[in-house]
Amino acid sequence: MEITGPLTIGVLDNDTGSREIHLGFKDDFRVLNTQQQSETFRQFIAEIANEISKLDENDTNRQGMLTILQICEQLAPYVEANEIPLEETIVVTIETHNPFGNIQITSMN
Repeated sequence: MEITGPLTIGVLDNDTGSREIHLGFKDDFRVLNTQQQSETFRQFIAEIANEISKLDENDTNRQGMLTILQICEQLAPYVEANEIPLEETIVVTIETHNPFGNIQITSMN
C-alpha cells in the first residue's frame, strides 16, 4: 500500500501485539499557511476515500487505507485549528486484534 500526500507514514509492530503508526508532516505541507494546510489535508482525505471506493472489499490494501482515513479524519479538526505541532511525529497505537475499536493517538513527539 502506498499513500501519497502531506504525510509520511511508518508502521512498527510491537511485541505487545499492537501496531504503531508514526505520522509526520512533509516539509512542503508545513510551509503552507493554515488555510492552505486545511484545504490540502481535506483534499488528501477525499483522495483516500475515493481510492478506497475503487478497491474490492477483499483487497489487502483496503484495511490499511481505511485505518489511515479514520486517523486523518480525527486529525483534520486539529490541522484546521492549527493545533498540531507539524514538526512533531504523531504516534497512533492500534490493537491488531481490534483495529477499529481501539485506535488511540498516543503521543505527538
